Amino acid sequence: MLFVFIVFILLFCMAVGLPVGFSLFFSSLVGIFLTGQSLFIIPHVVYSSLDNFVLLSIPLFILMGQIMLKGGIGEKIFDWANVWVRHLPGGLILAAILSCAVFAAISGSSVATALTIGMVAIPAMLSRGYQKEFVLGALAAGGTLGILIPPSIPMILYGTITEESVGKLFIAGILPGIVITILLMVYVAVTCTRNPHIYRKESPSSWSERWQKTINFLPILSLPIVVIGGIYIGIFTPTEASAFGVILSYLISMKKLKIRDIFGIMKETASTTVMLLTIVAAAKLFGHVMATMQVAQDLTKFIVESHVQPWTFLIFVSVLLLFLGTLLDPAGIILILTPILFPVLQALKIDLIWFGVIFTVNMEIGNVTPPVGMNLFVLAGIQKGIRYEEVVRGVLPFIIVLGVGLVIVMLFPTLSIWLPSFTK
Repeated sequence: MLFVFIVFILLFCMAVGLPVGFSLFFSSLVGIFLTGQSLFIIPHVVYSSLDNFVLLSIPLFILMGQIMLKGGIGEKIFDWANVWVRHLPGGLILAAILSCAVFAAISGSSVATALTIGMVAIPAMLSRGYQKEFVLGALAAGGTLGILIPPSIPMILYGTITEESVGKLFIAGILPGIVITILLMVYVAVTCTRNPHIYRKESPSSWSERWQKTINFLPILSLPIVVIGGIYIGIFTPTEASAFGVILSYLISMKKLKIRDIFGIMKETASTTVMLLTIVAAAKLFGHVMATMQVAQDLTKFIVESHVQPWTFLIFVSVLLLFLGTLLDPAGIILILTPILFPVLQALKIDLIWFGVIFTVNMEIGNVTPPVGMNLFVLAGIQKGIRYEEVVRGVLPFIIVLGVGLVIVMLFPTLSIWLPSFTK
């Protein structure tokens, strides 16, 4: 009963508009009082939650994405993708989704991916008469690849809690990310073939233009290859890879960056980092309260004694995550639920790497599910004349496509665990 009351306090705080981190902290404070603990436990829990070398990679990956955003990298990626696929049905939309997949291998953020590629691709498509809602829906869905294709900030948080290798989690997201990218592109191509009025057919590029754009694109492509490849073969830890990525991203972008851009980049990086780490610390405190009340232990005992099958549990959790995704941001959901689900996953012998990918794909869908899907708000604010309602209507069929991707990831665990099995 006490657990239900504390969760009610948490939901009430978020419902009245209190940020997730402060909502978690206040509900945790109530729990500490009600369980009779000393307030001196707070600094100890908060310090221990942030005293983790892996968490240092979060601000570095954010910084890397910001440098690429301000350095005009999104435009170069879109130009490269455009010359290769623009002659296909829905060509510019296909180029935008492919660009999202590439930028996802740089940013680690769904919002940054949708924003960066959307700023370049949306004006180009709308000026050519592409149907607005379909364009917005495709960009919102494509942006979700930012948290599945490595690097991924949600995977860093998940790995920190479960003590699984963040490097293996990164590698686990590669094949599912490719599969979902292909699903999105196939859906766009089929839809545009059946409805040619929603796009404008483009003439194919010359081979000389394709090779020129590809040569200009190679320095950008080297970034994910070096960072993720270095993790895969054991040269870098994720934190070391993020630091190297920052240096490499600056070298790639330095021609377009100005001094005033550097201050803006650092400010945005600090703001995002503080927000995320506040949620991390508050969620750790909330998890401590839940541990004191033995919520995870009681849940594990109930599931084991009820002989719940792993698949039944996975389906239930996915439904729960899809619901929570309409209300909370991915970081909050991961940090709240993972400590509670972790003992159950161990008891049911569910592979934690595989589950991490399932969790992340659920969070992808949450990023485009109204009313709180962050990608929807980002795209609605890119330029004047775009309304939130248009983005929502456009993304609905793409949510189904992402749902198909989730089912594939759940049915074929090998997609998630095969590549990590070769990592050091």
